Amino acid sequence: MPPGHEAVEGSCHCGAVKIRAASMPKDLNDCQCEHCQKRGALWGYYALDQIEINGPTSVYIWGPSLREFHFCTTCGMTTHWWPIDAGSIPWMGLNARVFGRDVFQQIPVKKGD
Repeated sequence: MPPGHEAVEGSCHCGAVKIRAASMPKDLNDCQCEHCQKRGALWGYYALDQIEINGPTSVYIWGPSLREFHFCTTCGMTTHWWPIDAGSIPWMGLNARVFGRDVFQQIPVKKGD
């Protein structure tokens, strides 16, 4: 995790998956694709070295197989996606809902794919 940032911490619903991010994202993406709408995620994007994730997750891969969508093995909450090929996608998506409503509601939301 890069020094000089105010880190934020969150977790899945049951607390089994713990997440630490270097900072809050400047904005969130309310992705409009069917998959993300059904998962209910609000994505914040980070460089791969700005996130620490600990805890058991299962992986779902769909579409063109560019991303692994991770969810808690206990409560099923979608926590993040990780690129399958970090050389072609050098960032990841974190579901900002892991930080709690009082935190993520302070961040502007954009709608996109």
